[in-house]
Amino acid sequence: MSELQNKAVALAEQSEGELRSSFARGTPFLQSALDLYFALGGDQERAEALAAAPRSAAPLRVDAAVANVMVELAVASHLNDIDMVQATYNRLDSELDS
Repeated sequence: MSELQNKAVALAEQSEGELRSSFARGTPFLQSALDLYFALGGDQERAEALAAAPRSAAPLRVDAAVANVMVELAVASHLNDIDMVQATYNRLDSELDS
């Protein structure tokens, strides 16, 4: 794992305790995704419609879904003139106990 990933995991463990399952990460991930969605100008009505829409395709593998998220993060960062890695390091450095 990368240094960034290791630090992010350490921060989550610092605030939540031992991380036990991928399934349990769904809710914190969705909350963060919604925070970004609204920060990018998304609205409640569209969010509810997306959440209620039936999923016709089989679920993606985690690696493919993570790749899709990373592409969207890169695009959002680019459009807002933000270095996504530096923004992450800034948060980790300010919140992670040394």
